[in-house]
Amino acid sequence: MGLTRQDIVRAGLRLLNDVGLNGLTLRLIAQELGVKAPALYWHVKNKQELLDEMATQMYADAMPGRTPEGMGERESLELASQQMRRMMLAYRDGAKVFSGTFLTDQTLLTDNPLQARVDAGLEPYLAGRALFTVYSYVVGFTIEEQAVYPVPGERDPRYDLTPTAWVFDDDVEARFGDGLTMVLNGVFAWLDDKVTS
Repeated sequence: MGLTRQDIVRAGLRLLNDVGLNGLTLRLIAQELGVKAPALYWHVKNKQELLDEMATQMYADAMPGRTPEGMGERESLELASQQMRRMMLAYRDGAKVFSGTFLTDQTLLTDNPLQARVDAGLEPYLAGRALFTVYSYVVGFTIEEQAVYPVPGERDPRYDLTPTAWVFDDDVEARFGDGLTMVLNGVFAWLDDKVTS
């Protein structure tokens, strides 16, 4: 059976946990698959295209397609944020892989928790700005979290020696939740202001 794009993506995700983003190369993936590196270029042109596909697969595997029935927009955004963070934490450097990539399957992005506001007259670009702000917080927080804890449960000892060690307390869940609350409070106050102005 021939090599597929899916084989390459899955091998990349498996190797990511072993070698991290900096150690992940097309040559290493080819070695994992028992082929020569040029065989991969029939399926992915370069490492960025591979990362786009890996991010898409991560998202497809971890994120539900639709908001649960009856869930409000704030609760929906909060749930999606928590799921996205868990998705990225499932892989070493998962947040770095996910940031700056282009999802190659646009059907994965059909659910908009703010659609009711858009239907009620909110300009779509404003909803987009609100969603991107929440997304940026989740990705940024998770990148920083994975820097402090490059291996889950193992804190990089350098963060114990800095004058700002108090910022990196061990209750990561509470830090993420508190930050998400601050961001969502700001996002919804901003959206409410846009509706009244």
